[in-house]
Amino acid sequence: MSLRDKHDKDNVYRKAEQGHLITIAFLSALKSSVDSEKAFEIATRGFANYMINYYNIVLASTKPGTQERFDRFREHYEEAAKKSSYLEIIKSEPDALRVRFNRCPFFEVMVEYGLSEYSSAYCLSDYAFTEECLPGVQFSRNHEIVKGDNYCDHTWMYKK
Repeated sequence: MSLRDKHDKDNVYRKAEQGHLITIAFLSALKSSVDSEKAFEIATRGFANYMINYYNIVLASTKPGTQERFDRFREHYEEAAKKSSYLEIIKSEPDALRVRFNRCPFFEVMVEYGLSEYSSAYCLSDYAFTEECLPGVQFSRNHEIVKGDNYCDHTWMYKK
């Protein structure tokens, strides 16, 4: 990547790049050390572990499987959307959260660094953390930027 290309990136990209420097370094080492299938498997487990740990911290004051936990999760996303230029809340109700990502800075960074094949491993972590941290909640996604769609749609449904 040329110095000029780095300066042409917007603030969203630069913030994502800075936030993922350790990820870039780790994935680059992984890519050069093991075969692609094993590297993807390790990346998938690593991203899942990261997201599970992250949401266990965010949701620590709530009990798994409760309405309170799902509400806290929804509030967390609502706060993130207020600060984001590319994340919008489509629906936020006691039994459902639907969000739309109109951009994926993580994928943009991975593409720039030649690591795009690991982007879908990151996407899989949504399923893993939902299962682990949000028992009683079903996650689905029909569109993914990493698969060529113009946006990602995430839906979490709380089943009482």
